[in-house]
Amino acid sequence: MAQHHPESREPEPTHLSPGDALTRVAPPRAALSVAANLSRGESLLWIGMPSERVIRGYWAFTAAWMVVLTPPLYFAVERAWGPFAIFGILLAMGLAPAWAAWKQALVRHTTYELTTERLRVTHGVFSLEVDDIELYRIKDIHVRQPLLQRLCSLGSIVIWSTDVTLPRCRIHAQPIGVVRELREQIRLLSEDLRDRKVIRNAT
Repeated sequence: MAQHHPESREPEPTHLSPGDALTRVAPPRAALSVAANLSRGESLLWIGMPSERVIRGYWAFTAAWMVVLTPPLYFAVERAWGPFAIFGILLAMGLAPAWAAWKQALVRHTTYELTTERLRVTHGVFSLEVDDIELYRIKDIHVRQPLLQRLCSLGSIVIWSTDVTLPRCRIHAQPIGVVRELREQIRLLSEDLRDRKVIRNAT
């Protein structure tokens, strides 16, 4: 008699708040995803990546930079400032789109995964790196809104921990509503895990 084996499924990441549009992405590689390596009692809460809005911000900054440099380039050619001046302006104009393209590649190759016990950051354009932070090691959580992110209604979470390999970690360019909810959830989880660890070590 054939036995029926229940189909195994990865746990679905849950939204932190119904009103917040979290970025939902597939893990970059199943073998490296925390969803494929959950420990006993651990559950996946959220998977995200930096917002696409910040990429548009990078390219908007690049366009503005090139517009600013266009008049100097015109005068450099018209008034014969010399090849070095013209080359310097052209180089400055060419570096801006290269910078934006690199930032875009970094954004699209970064994934964050939060579980009830750890935060995993997978990143890297040419080579892939995977960093884990145990939540009980977190010392402080800080929210930052640089000008470009503030204009895009985004924010970043900066995490300091006692982790030797990754004492400082950043969850980059998330919608500001998600940032508030995510920061609070990480804080509560880290406090709860520290308390449980102290109780376990005391017994």
